[in-house]
Amino acid sequence: MANSVCSDVETYLTFAKPRGECLNILVTGATGSLGSAVMQRLTTKGHSVKGIGRSQQKIEHLKANGLQVYRCDLLDLEALKSHTNNVDVIVHCAAYAAPFGRKSQFFSTNVRGLEHVFKAVGNSGARVIVVSSASVFDGNNETILHGDETPLKRPKHPYGASKYDAECLAATMPTKAWIGLRPRAVFGIGDQTLLPRLNRLVSKDKYTIVGKGDALMDVTCLNNFLDAVEAALVAEDEAWGKFYNISNGDPRRFEDILKAYSQRHGKGMKRRSVPTFLVAFFAYSSVAIASLIPGKPWEPRLTPYGLRQITQTLRLDISGAQEALQWNPEMTFEQGVEELK
Repeated sequence: MANSVCSDVETYLTFAKPRGECLNILVTGATGSLGSAVMQRLTTKGHSVKGIGRSQQKIEHLKANGLQVYRCDLLDLEALKSHTNNVDVIVHCAAYAAPFGRKSQFFSTNVRGLEHVFKAVGNSGARVIVVSSASVFDGNNETILHGDETPLKRPKHPYGASKYDAECLAATMPTKAWIGLRPRAVFGIGDQTLLPRLNRLVSKDKYTIVGKGDALMDVTCLNNFLDAVEAALVAEDEAWGKFYNISNGDPRRFEDILKAYSQRHGKGMKRRSVPTFLVAFFAYSSVAIASLIPGKPWEPRLTPYGLRQITQTLRLDISGAQEALQWNPEMTFEQGVEELK
């Protein structure tokens, strides 16, 4: 997949140091929870930051909060190029992340979108921080501590597969003026990915786990991820051209994560367990039915992919980022949960 995508990339990045302490930064996916958080953090640090996104409603909200955001579709290469003039660094947060959806949308946004970012930069000397996902490890060995290398086994789910292909695309670029961050389950204020899933499993009087709830999960406090972005901005030349795992470095049992979240929100602490095979049957059946509905996909309440996220162990080795980026996850899981509203 990656080789066919790379074959028509005709422009090249020039490996150059960012110019000056105050950088001109473009954030893609600025209307998403990660992108908007990146914009806010880097703006407060004195950088000149602008963002692009597709949701006009969210753009207006961000503008009302003093941020410079424009509407732009990554698949419109000429429009994207118009926003990359005089940019030192692009933080590429834009992605289509969902447990269910059209395969074409995953690959057009996550792979073709990154390809267009590289093309738009051309030989300007700008660098690119690529935000990937630990979903590239989906379906791989649960017993190992996953390192920074892109795994040999390509995920079956289109989200993980598209992120996998995007990593392969970056790796085959004729320049190393990019750096990849691969976070796992980022949570924090404004999160629209992990927290909605947790909300489905807690109620006023109980929380629900699937199976034993003993799968070990690496998660990432939003502040730790933002610290990693800042560290990447000033990374030494030798650190570029590679992907780095990002997490709290402190795997927790899924039940413990759910209990902490439930307690923080004053929900019930009564434990309810549902057999994995029953939930799996429901998940596979829901996806099969949803796939038969024409037009816009109906997103099932639970999918096999979503089930794997809470029942399979996934641990990340973050020593690469700690050494190469001089980054450490300073915020603990407990502190991250305490910040949630």
